[in-house]
Amino acid sequence: MTTVPEPSALIGAAVRVMRDLAIHPLTLEIDGDGARVLAAMRAEALRTRSRGPYSQDDLPPEAMAMVDWIGLRFSVTSEPVNVTIEGGGPWPRLLVELPARRVVVRYVVPEDAPPGYQPESNNVGLAGDVTIALEYVAKSLRALGGRLRGEPPITLTLTYPDDPDYERNVAQVPEEFRHLISPVLADITVERSRFSRKQRAVHDEALRAAAYTDQPLEPWGRGGLTTRIGSARLRLSS
Repeated sequence: MTTVPEPSALIGAAVRVMRDLAIHPLTLEIDGDGARVLAAMRAEALRTRSRGPYSQDDLPPEAMAMVDWIGLRFSVTSEPVNVTIEGGGPWPRLLVELPARRVVVRYVVPEDAPPGYQPESNNVGLAGDVTIALEYVAKSLRALGGRLRGEPPITLTLTYPDDPDYERNVAQVPEEFRHLISPVLADITVERSRFSRKQRAVHDEALRAAAYTDQPLEPWGRGGLTTRIGSARLRLSS
């Protein structure tokens, strides 16, 4: 029987992969099946552009460039990495599987990304806020598991809705720095429907204990909590 890692371990694995591969996630999903990251191919891989359909004799240069780069990133480790070029559609895709970490990364070109906001590669502030928020969730789950002998399952998703406070935020900084203000929130939602009442109460305590001094947790929905970490908004259901 395959052992399912604790949710905090899956979150930690996803964070490490995003750091190892310098990923700014377009989307992120974490549940009992593992972590799934959607990311844009690196700018260096997009210097030569192509369009499918592709074949074994005509592989997309964008994906091939990413394969070479990923190979260099993992060349000093013995960790298994499975790479699959997905060329069935008009745009190239690359599937990267790290089975030991239970993390899957799918790389796409900008035209094949989901509609809406695409994080800029140099927006390290937004990416950093996502990482900090994820590590905060993982820390709280480990504390919960330490008190109750195990972590209950969660479903975590990352999306980028418009920031309702964007205009106000932009107005408060000099014009030359306004391009650094993100027009969206990194919205991280943690679904806790499979928590018992006791588990939820202990987790709420762990979230408050792990919060920064100036990081308030406020009610959200029916019995849930929400908080902000920079441009990342965390929402935890009841």
